[in-house]
Amino acid sequence: MSLQQAILGLLSYESMSGYDMKSFLDTSINFFWTAQLSQIYRDLGTLEKKGLVSYQIEVQEGRPDRKVYSITEKGEKAFEDWLGRFPQTLSPATRDEFCMRIFFGSRLPRDEVAFQLKRFIKEKQEEISTQAYVKKVIATYSSHIEKPEEVFYWNLLLRRNQMLTETLIQWAQESIRQLELLEEDEKARQMGSREEVLEVPQ
Repeated sequence: MSLQQAILGLLSYESMSGYDMKSFLDTSINFFWTAQLSQIYRDLGTLEKKGLVSYQIEVQEGRPDRKVYSITEKGEKAFEDWLGRFPQTLSPATRDEFCMRIFFGSRLPRDEVAFQLKRFIKEKQEEISTQAYVKKVIATYSSHIEKPEEVFYWNLLLRRNQMLTETLIQWAQESIRQLELLEEDEKARQMGSREEVLEVPQ
């Protein structure tokens, strides 16, 4: 998938400016697709050249005029064609730098690994707060769209993200506990070795 398909999908709901799209992305699907404003405008230009979107200049009093984009009939067809062609592999390729560092965690001090896991938990807890906000935004958008069923599918994805976040928090918390147990076990073994050395032969 590319950002262009996301743009066509958003414009299938209603006409928007590039800034409108950025705001929509940031408050709805940002947990599985993000984009910079410059990328949005770049792809809007490409889509316009392909005849998949068109725009009108909206005059704003006291503010710069803005381009409001709409999807064309050709764009609707292109989006529907893409939507029906699911990829052969549904799970995306993953590149996770944090997981790579955990994989080689034996090269790091354990307290450093534990600290980074706590940072990870904090980030995920902040995501939970964002998800609560997104849920409110979805409820607001639901009163402005023609097909209420759209909201059903938005909430399916939101719930998926919530469950993933909760599971990752549980994993990080359990990992910290396992690190603590590993540390305790190592200290116990060291203490046992010292006692053996200090033991006086009878």
